Amino acid sequence: MGTPTEVVLAPAPPRTLVSPARALRTGVPDLVAVAVLLGLFPVVHDTGSLLHAPYYLDEAWVALSIRFPIADLPLLASSTPVGWAFLLRLVPDVNYLRVVPLVFHLLTIAGGYALGRQLGWRTPGLARVGGAACGAVVLLLPVQQIRHDLKQYTADAAATLIVLALSAWVEAGWTRRRLVALGAVLVAGTAFSEITAVAGCCAFGGLAVVALGLRRWRRLVEVLVVGAVAGAGAGAVIAATVLRSHSKAMDDFWAASFPTPGRLPHYLWEHGKGLLPLLGAGHRSVALLLACACVLGIGTVFRLGRPGTGTALLLLPVAAVVMGVARVYPLLDLRTSHFLLVAVAATAGLGVAAAAALASRLVRAAPPGLAAGALSAIVVAAFAAANANWYRFDGDDPAVGDPYKTPMASEDIRSAVVYVKAHAASGDVVVLDETARYGFAFYWQPDGARIAAPYGNTVGWTVEFAAPTVFVAPGTTGPDDVRRALDQALDLATRRGQGIRVWLVRSHVFPDERAAWQVALRDYRLDLVTSGVEPVAIVSR
Repeated sequence: MGTPTEVVLAPAPPRTLVSPARALRTGVPDLVAVAVLLGLFPVVHDTGSLLHAPYYLDEAWVALSIRFPIADLPLLASSTPVGWAFLLRLVPDVNYLRVVPLVFHLLTIAGGYALGRQLGWRTPGLARVGGAACGAVVLLLPVQQIRHDLKQYTADAAATLIVLALSAWVEAGWTRRRLVALGAVLVAGTAFSEITAVAGCCAFGGLAVVALGLRRWRRLVEVLVVGAVAGAGAGAVIAATVLRSHSKAMDDFWAASFPTPGRLPHYLWEHGKGLLPLLGAGHRSVALLLACACVLGIGTVFRLGRPGTGTALLLLPVAAVVMGVARVYPLLDLRTSHFLLVAVAATAGLGVAAAAALASRLVRAAPPGLAAGALSAIVVAAFAAANANWYRFDGDDPAVGDPYKTPMASEDIRSAVVYVKAHAASGDVVVLDETARYGFAFYWQPDGARIAAPYGNTVGWTVEFAAPTVFVAPGTTGPDDVRRALDQALDLATRRGQGIRVWLVRSHVFPDERAAWQVALRDYRLDLVTSGVEPVAIVSR
């Protein structure tokens, strides 16, 4: 038997001080590249329409959190990270709250650039090409075009890429300070995105695996200690926020996204196929190219001296599968797996840059960065052209297809509330369906509205109105529930005097409720006073 071979690594090169002027000169091209990518955002996304669109149900109960004291935030943010919900309070105009997810959209693009830039490319020019290709594919990814809603999913994607970029940064120049900085981001970021904890654990796991494989025992101890402390901090944040608001209704809602081990292969195949169009790979040939780009991208991360980051990329889908089977986090859902889809796109972008760099080297093009940049731009432009139907997507584009329509196109309680506020007389009565109460409370801002909890819906709370002129028809099991609410409202209107009207405002009516409303309303006179996707009506006998 041979004797064990000790792995000897070359000592790190001595650090040299870089003058501020030189640092500025080397940093300016990166700033310009990121600025160009961010400047393309309003070209690809219809930001004006998205910022002006009314909030639909899932957004309304998120937006409503700003109408109540900050002490109620842990309860109100039951379906949203507390830190993310707090950011809404910093937006000066309540009609533009979607600026928060849009900012995270921009951070995702910048995070993609930083990830590609931090790899050990041969030249600074190639490093910038890597960053630009990674950021550009993230910008142009079809699934990014439907994630503008007032939810934390864009923060999940941004956190994932930022953590991966920090992992590459740690590997680029190992110091304890850099490792601690990664741990600090893991803890702080969990307050804004629970996926930060997942990505952070994968990052520390990747660094630990590499240190173990290289027998760098001191480094392994540092990774384990800092990772354990950071993991405990992130766990404390999750325990104080996510677990505190956990509900059976939420588990039931996501039940179909928790596959059993026996169903897992079929589940992955079917749901994976369904997500391919959102990766810009609806055709089989494009899907094959995407797979090749991802494999090349992963290999590039390892080859360019960032094996811990490459391992983290491999661990991300493993973690997603484990959490899905363990019923901890929904697997391959369009929304909750947004971070994973963006990570796949970023990896493919690295593969594009690597292929372009290899091609420029084979033909001995000079300078290599310029040639690789041109080749990458051609590939990215082809990707954009193939997915042109997705860009400036407003949630109701027939070219994209029905499966990807968003509720922004089918709900408009804001118009209903604005009309009633403008035309209702003092003493008029308003009847709401169960789900309209959230948007009504946000846009109407009635006096005496209060939070009621616990409540048997997915967010675990509801809003109640002290005003006797506001009636809420409960989640209906039949037409009798609707009739009871309408009769109470009409009787009150009669007692209040002649000319008092009963307004009916409905939004996000569930299919089983819709049938009950249709049957019940046959017994009343219904006069529609507005048009649109959710018209307002005046009800009378």
